[in-house]
Amino acid sequence: MENGVKETHAKLLGELVVPSSSWSLHPEKKPAFKSKEQVVDYVTVNSEPLYIHVPLCGKDASEDEYVRVIVNSKDEDVVFKITDREKGGDTRVHGSHIKNLNSTILELVSQSLKDGRRAKPL
Repeated sequence: MENGVKETHAKLLGELVVPSSSWSLHPEKKPAFKSKEQVVDYVTVNSEPLYIHVPLCGKDASEDEYVRVIVNSKDEDVVFKITDREKGGDTRVHGSHIKNLNSTILELVSQSLKDGRRAKPL
């Protein structure tokens, strides 16, 4: 799958991100999912990437500022990509390691920011 998220990956993302008080999981240009069931229902009929909105904190970060991380599945890997920041970047983890989402995304975001701002943890 090049341009979407596998159902198994989506379920795990929903379990981790949806209950978060800081991060949110979205379909493109739509409100955040409210339950992991919504996430799974969405990916079963849509072959599109998902988006994690990761809020920023630290030096000069406004309350509503976030980094948008694009999420796709490629074979058994989950691919995370930032395209809308100074540097951007991407990383991938095997689907079995998606439970390490917090550290994976925090590292990816910190690599893309150079000005003292950082990502809020999951």
